Amino acid sequence: MFASTVNGKISLSKEDKTEWTSKEDKSYFKSLTSRVGVVIMGRKTYDAIGKALPGRLNIVLTRTPYNFEGSDNLFFTSSTPEEILEELEKKGYEEVCLIGGADTFDQFADKGLVNELHITFEPTIRKGIKGLGENLESEVQLKYREFRELGQASLLIYDVIPMERATGLEPATLSLGS
Repeated sequence: MFASTVNGKISLSKEDKTEWTSKEDKSYFKSLTSRVGVVIMGRKTYDAIGKALPGRLNIVLTRTPYNFEGSDNLFFTSSTPEEILEELEKKGYEEVCLIGGADTFDQFADKGLVNELHITFEPTIRKGIKGLGENLESEVQLKYREFRELGQASLLIYDVIPMERATGLEPATLSLGS
C-alpha cells in the first residue's frame, strides 16, 4: 500500500511522517493491514512510524538487524524477500502488506513478488524525495481492478501482471500502501 501526491511522490522528506495523508487513507490502511495481519516495511518507514503497528506482525528490513531490539510482533531482518515470504508461509500466513518504502517495493517487485498494488492519490502536488519504482530494474505491468473514493483522495487498486520468474515460489499477496 502506498499513498502518493498527484505528482507521484510517496516520501516528501527524510523526516516524512505521512501527516500529509488523509484520515480516510489512514483508516483504509489500518483496516486492510489489520485484516491481513502482517506488514513488511523498510527501516526508514519503520523510523517514520516510530513503533510497531499494534495487532499486526511487523517485519522491518534492515542491513543491520542486530542494532535493533524486536518483540513478539516486531522483527528486524536482513533476509531476502524470498526468505521472508517462505518463512511466513511456513507459519501459515497467506498474505502480507508491503507498506513502504520505495526501495522495499523495488526489491519485492524486481523479484516478481508483488501481485497487488493499492495506491491512494492524495489531492496535493508537493516537492518530494521519492517516487514509487524509481530504482526498479524491471518494468512492472498493472491491470486496473478497482477505484474507491476516500474523502477527497482516490484509491486505485491494481493487479500486477506476473512476470516470468526463475523460482517456483508463488508470489504472496502484497498490498502496497500508506
